[in-house]
Amino acid sequence: MTYHKIFLDGIMHMGDMLMTASVLPVLRKHCPDAEIVYLATADLAFVAEMLDGVDRVIPYAYKSGGGTRDVFRIARNLGREKFDLGISLDPRERVTLMKWLARMPVRLSMEQGLGWKLGWEKMLYTQDLPLPPGWEFEVHSLSANFQQMLRLYFHDADSQYVSPRFKPFTQEIEAWCADLMTRHPAPKHVALCIQSSSPTKDWPAEKFSHICNWLIDTYGARVYLTGIPSHEARAKEILKGIERPDQVVDLIGKSSFQQLAGLLSHMDLLLSLDTGTAHVGGVAGCPVITLFTHNSPTLYRAPGPRSLCVSGHAPCSGKYVCAGPKRCPKTDCVDVLTIPMVQEAIESVLN
Repeated sequence: MTYHKIFLDGIMHMGDMLMTASVLPVLRKHCPDAEIVYLATADLAFVAEMLDGVDRVIPYAYKSGGGTRDVFRIARNLGREKFDLGISLDPRERVTLMKWLARMPVRLSMEQGLGWKLGWEKMLYTQDLPLPPGWEFEVHSLSANFQQMLRLYFHDADSQYVSPRFKPFTQEIEAWCADLMTRHPAPKHVALCIQSSSPTKDWPAEKFSHICNWLIDTYGARVYLTGIPSHEARAKEILKGIERPDQVVDLIGKSSFQQLAGLLSHMDLLLSLDTGTAHVGGVAGCPVITLFTHNSPTLYRAPGPRSLCVSGHAPCSGKYVCAGPKRCPKTDCVDVLTIPMVQEAIESVLN
């Protein structure tokens, strides 16, 4: 089956967007000449535009619990474009109605890749894609789950994982990266993502300092601290414990998203917490080691070709076991994540 104009919607967080972007290599393989249009939340439209395989992005000012009038307006515009295939990566009510009202002849739902099933919305799809027979959801990454679901739809027997990737970076971005790395030469360049949006996913600052000292002493590494302005306080804590601060490049709040992605494409390693930066590194092609606390390291691993996870595997952690950080006051899943475990993972990459 061949499609010429494909509508893809993913109203989700950045990490989920990058993981589910694994459908793009499959779409390009089976519909090489198709125009692929991505509907994304307005604040993440620029990320969708960077994904290789996406031709055009429609920004959607999504607001939970509102915006009903926009559904009809967008559906009317989509209907004029005559899409022959619509795919929902996360089929929420409004995007489901949009495709149905736009009369897209083939409408596919991929919610089973997220581990749940549709309710009444299922009636508005021509097909609710299943996981491949014998495919165990919890023993594969989210990226692999989505990729194999779409392969099954196209009757593609291939099972070799193909990572999503960014489009080539602009000359301006590449020049910025080259200048930065030229000014900071080193045998190894290692980026760190030091803070997440949830304290229950974070690792103690003193442990990050210890790892930085070890990286510098063992590999002569240049360490790049990455993050947004609100991470400055944590960066200062980490820098206090670093014996050779001249080997550290502090980029907290000093780089754009595009610059960060471009820089990660040149790094020897990204050591990241369980947050969106890990997925950015994976799609950029950087070797990624992600530190997991209460989430499943198997399911949420970075979508790149060289992705490792470190987790203490606390018995109460994991997608379908953990009570959630809002209901659990303990720090067991953080405490069991030790420095030697992280060092061993780093050695497996840098050696």
